[in-house]
Amino acid sequence: MKEISSAIPTNIITGFLGVGKTTAIQHLLSLKPEKEIWSVLVNEFGEVGLDASLIETTLDKQQKIAIREVPGGCMCCTSGLPMQVALNQLIKHSKPTRLFIEPTGLGHPKEILKSLSHASYQGVLAIQNTLTLIDARKISDTRYTEHEIFRQQLHIADIIIANKSDQYDHSAINNLERFLQTMKLEHLPLYEVTKGQVQLDWLNKNLTKLDSKFTKGHSSIESLQMELPDTLNSVLAQGHIELPTEGYIRKDNKGSGYHSSGWVFAAHFCFNKNQLISLFSGLDVTRLKAIFITEEGIMSFNQVDTVLSYSYVAAVDEATDSRIEIIGQNTNAWEKLEAKLLKASKQKSK
Repeated sequence: MKEISSAIPTNIITGFLGVGKTTAIQHLLSLKPEKEIWSVLVNEFGEVGLDASLIETTLDKQQKIAIREVPGGCMCCTSGLPMQVALNQLIKHSKPTRLFIEPTGLGHPKEILKSLSHASYQGVLAIQNTLTLIDARKISDTRYTEHEIFRQQLHIADIIIANKSDQYDHSAINNLERFLQTMKLEHLPLYEVTKGQVQLDWLNKNLTKLDSKFTKGHSSIESLQMELPDTLNSVLAQGHIELPTEGYIRKDNKGSGYHSSGWVFAAHFCFNKNQLISLFSGLDVTRLKAIFITEEGIMSFNQVDTVLSYSYVAAVDEATDSRIEIIGQNTNAWEKLEAKLLKASKQKSK
């Protein structure tokens, strides 16, 4: 059995809903050295899965980057099997020289870190800095500061990154610094960035001084177990959702005080761009992510609280379906969304 010569540097990129984790990973991937192979394991709270597709829209096909997605809530739950199997398959198939793990904003980062430090990954993974992204403006909102997951994300951080710093004044940073003092985390490095522009040199601890359990090669890529119970096959069928005869489906999830609803529409549904913009702008949700086939091309939509942004990402014939995922605390806010989406679409000939 061939053993790997060195463990894979692995970073957790965490943060609460809408803080910009995916944007930060997209930026990091743009900095990848040409000869290296990087992999990303993405976990989503919602059931339909969007982040992997959003990352892929910015990639050059020659970049040597592999992405795998685990939707449907925290990937360390269900005895950790969704995470273990997806991670093992990603490592064995892509053999990366660096690995990023993006937990859902409502996941349990301490449990994920514990899973990555399990004996089965000794010699395979070298756990490097955990980067926790935060929007300093949220420090005045107890829905965040008193939320267990929000606080846990800060407690496991090696570096704290105040993202979207161009959107708040200096008092927000002062408030964040005071809050970190109350959590006894004032010793952690704190950086301000815009648009997720994380620097590569923030990723690594001193590789020459890693704990020996990560560097002696006790395990190998080939020894990782990939068996998966049939009940979890659907969890790891990345991106693929069987659609009923009407061509669309809704999937819901809930946990940690939040609810999600996601829809997938077959490729023959074509949406009106202006109607989508109007529809999303009026939604009272915490988080919205979507990729839609429109009459003018494929568009991505991103909304945090009440701020909606959108852009074109590809030609129409490159999309396999349209998807939207909404997260919030009040499901009544999107009770009639499905009917309105159908009204904003027309079906092309199959």
